[in-house]
Formats: sequence, structure tokens, C-alpha cells
Amino acid sequence: MDGATIRLGGERSRAAAVEIIQRAPMGWVCRIGAPPRTLDQSSKFWAMCTSLSKSDITWSGDRQTKDGWHDLLLSGWHVVKGNAPRMLIGLEGERVSLLGHTRDLTIDEMSDLIDYCTAWTAVRGISVE
Repeated sequence: MDGATIRLGGERSRAAAVEIIQRAPMGWVCRIGAPPRTLDQSSKFWAMCTSLSKSDITWSGDRQTKDGWHDLLLSGWHVVKGNAPRMLIGLEGERVSLLGHTRDLTIDEMSDLIDYCTAWTAVRGISVE
């Protein structure tokens, strides 16, 4: 058995999941959770980050890359949600922010992050895609 991922969409997929679990070897792990963010959501978020990186907007005195905006927006969203990222001193004395990854977000969480980005830019009069 190689493992499986099943999206529960009805009684047939639910029955298939039960069958797979019943055949799984002892010690294997079964994880049930909310569906992960969609490719469309990911694309929309990265489009917003790219749009910000191509604008004249600066943060902390510098223009940011799309990756920089990704980290800034994700960090801000975490703070607003009450899940501030951990800050610590890195291996070479640098400051490190331990953020999660957008790939680990659920559909609802990613929707909320996109709403945060939309609101953050709108309040500042910034137009993004």
C-alpha cells in the first residue's frame, strides 16, 4: 500500500476512505482535516505580492521583492489573528522570524489572508491585482 489522499465529497468517497483505513497497516497515520488552500488562492496571493513588488511602495525604507511582501503580509496577518510569529536570534546572530507557510493554510485561512491583504492595501490607497 502506497498511501492515499481522499477529499470527502459524498458517501462514495467516505466509503472509500473507510475501506482504505481498514486495509492500512498498523502504525500508519490517518489524518483528517480541513481542505488545503487552492491553487487559485495561492495564485491570487502571489499576484498581490508581485503587484506590490512592482509598485513604488517601500517598507522600512526599501522596495520589497514579492517574497518580501509575502513574508510581510503573512506576518501581519498572523499578528492580527493573535498568532504572532516567533522571533529569535539565528545561527549567525541575525534576527529570524519563524513563519508558517501558506501551503499549510486551509481554504478558509487563505481566504482570510487574502481579505487581510486586500484590506491592508485598500486602507493605504494601494491598488493590487
